[in-house]
Amino acid sequence: MALNKDIYENLRYRIITNELSAGQQLYEKELMQTYQIGRTPLREVFQELQRNGLIEIIPKLGTRVVTLDLRTLRETIQLRRELEGLAAELAALHIEPEQLEKMKRLLESAAEIKDNSMDALKRLSNLDMEFHRIIYAASDNRQLKEMIESLLYKMSMYWFQVGFSAAEFRRQFDELEDLLIAMEKRNYKGAREIMKQHIDHFTRLIRDNMF
Repeated sequence: MALNKDIYENLRYRIITNELSAGQQLYEKELMQTYQIGRTPLREVFQELQRNGLIEIIPKLGTRVVTLDLRTLRETIQLRRELEGLAAELAALHIEPEQLEKMKRLLESAAEIKDNSMDALKRLSNLDMEFHRIIYAASDNRQLKEMIESLLYKMSMYWFQVGFSAAEFRRQFDELEDLLIAMEKRNYKGAREIMKQHIDHFTRLIRDNMF
C-alpha cells in the first residue's frame, strides 16, 4: 500500500510546528478518527515519521513525539552543516532553470510576509523547507536527499520549540538570496560556503535563545 502522503505531511507539519508538542503521546484511535484512515495505513505513516526522527515508537508504551535534547541538537547541526554544504555544491553544478525559477518565487513569497504572527512564522518555515528541498533534489544524489531531509525537519522543530519569531526567521532569507545568486552563476564553492554560513547563523540563533 502506498504511503498516504497528505496525512503524513499534515502530521509532520503539526509535529514540526509544535502543535503536537515534544513528548506528546499519539493515540492511534484518535488519529484514525481524525484522518478517517485505517490502522495499517496510519502505521505506515508512523513508520515514515519515525524514519525522519520525528516520533518514537516504543513497544508496549505506544507512540510519541520525540523530545530533542542538546546532544541530538549538536549532532544534528554537525551533520547538517556538512551535508547541506555538499548538497549546495552539487546543486550548483546540476540545478535546472525551472528549479532556479521556483527558488526565486519562494524568495518573493517570503518577502511579501511582513507581520510577525505565528501564522507568518509557519508560512516562512514552509517556504524555507521548500527552498531547501529544491536544493536537495537538484543535488542529483538520492541518498544525500533522504539523509538530509530528516535533519531539516529536526532543526525546524527546534525553531518552534525554542520560540523564535518570524522576524528572526525572515533575516535568514537574505542568505538564501545570496545562495541563489551563487547557484545561478554555477559558483559551487561559493554555494557550499554560503550554505555553511546559513547553518552557522541558525545555530547561533538557537544558542542565543536557549542560553
